[in-house]
Amino acid sequence: MHKRNIATEGKEVRLINTEELAVYIGIGKTRAASFGKEAGAAVRLGSRLLFDKKIIDKKLDQLRGI
Repeated sequence: MHKRNIATEGKEVRLINTEELAVYIGIGKTRAASFGKEAGAAVRLGSRLLFDKKIIDKKLDQLRGI
């Protein structure tokens, strides 16, 4: 996993990479990427694929019926 730079240390970040998403929701990287894309949380910044945590949280709440 890539280390966050000093500017993001101790701060909540909104966009996370595939590895961070997998850890965040507790599943494997491949399934996490699929889940993030299906949820509409995928954001492309150049060649980087990132996921919006706010959208992920909303999707997880929907799955739980909240």
